[in-house]
Amino acid sequence: MTITKAESWILRFPSNRLAAERADEAFELIGVTLTDSSGEQGTGWTFTSDYGGGRAIKALLDDVLLERVLQREAMEVRVLNGELFHFTHRLGHGISSMAIAAIDVALWDLHARLQGISIAKALGQVRDRVPCYGSGKASPVLPMDELVETSVQYIRDGLNAVKVRVGREPAEDPRRLAAVREALGPTPRIMVDANERLGLEAALSLGRKLVEHDIYWFEEPLYAHDLDGYRRFRAEMPIAVAAGEHFHSRRSFFHFATRGCLDILQPDLCFVGGYTEALKVAELADGLGLAVAPHFMTVLHIHLAAATPRSSWLEFYPFMDDILVHDLKVEDGHILVPERPGHGVEFTEEAWTTWKSA
Repeated sequence: MTITKAESWILRFPSNRLAAERADEAFELIGVTLTDSSGEQGTGWTFTSDYGGGRAIKALLDDVLLERVLQREAMEVRVLNGELFHFTHRLGHGISSMAIAAIDVALWDLHARLQGISIAKALGQVRDRVPCYGSGKASPVLPMDELVETSVQYIRDGLNAVKVRVGREPAEDPRRLAAVREALGPTPRIMVDANERLGLEAALSLGRKLVEHDIYWFEEPLYAHDLDGYRRFRAEMPIAVAAGEHFHSRRSFFHFATRGCLDILQPDLCFVGGYTEALKVAELADGLGLAVAPHFMTVLHIHLAAATPRSSWLEFYPFMDDILVHDLKVEDGHILVPERPGHGVEFTEEAWTTWKSA
């Protein structure tokens, strides 16, 4: 089956209030729909938030990349991924890796649909459920009582772990974490995420204060690419260190993972170049005995995590609930792997009519 049509699109919709730091915060899905000679279709996407950079990614897709998949075999996913990375090498990583990710996800979706199986099975599924933690309802600007309530609600909904964002006001974070821990009790795990807000000394100071609240991991305490800073932070901090969502290739993960910077690798397949590249990150983690916890975009990452033996936790961030036909199923603290062909994601008709952007 050859690819006969390739189209791009953007869906732009507002962020959930519980996650947002500004009233006008929004997400963009920059997507690709591929059609093969049998009429079967595959869809994939990457995303941006806040900055409206979707048009730059779409321009790269429309002007450069999509024509390179036309008339190619739909099953040549890995071959095409490698060719696109080689072709865009001199553009650097970033926008090019994100554009490739949209194509790669669409190719895997088409590949799996042609076989009538899920992407998880196409990738080599090893389990039918993945542990998850509640995320996305812990904006650092939420009042403390609302932060506590949203964290407790995740536990009421059957999850066993939650993530809280820190670093905006480090002086207040220990008090906020203490309130969450008191409300949850000693058993649920709590992760914290500073979203790259802190310098090394501030991160160390905050980390030492949070230790008493039994924090499971400290995510992105520093600027994403501060290799020396992460190496020092991990050496001095008795909390697992997680990062990697802002890396755009497996090579960045290699440098951090082999230099003692991280305990948990957090690839985001929408940034790193799709399932094909994210699988290589997972293989790197497996070889080094490190854990993998994919970042964000739960509806896509459930398939990666199901095929990755070293996946420890999956981020349950239901920011797309209002635009999806099918919800993910959560049972006893785990997300069940969808069995629908491909990734199984369908956007509502209202999403296309309301949020589609030129």
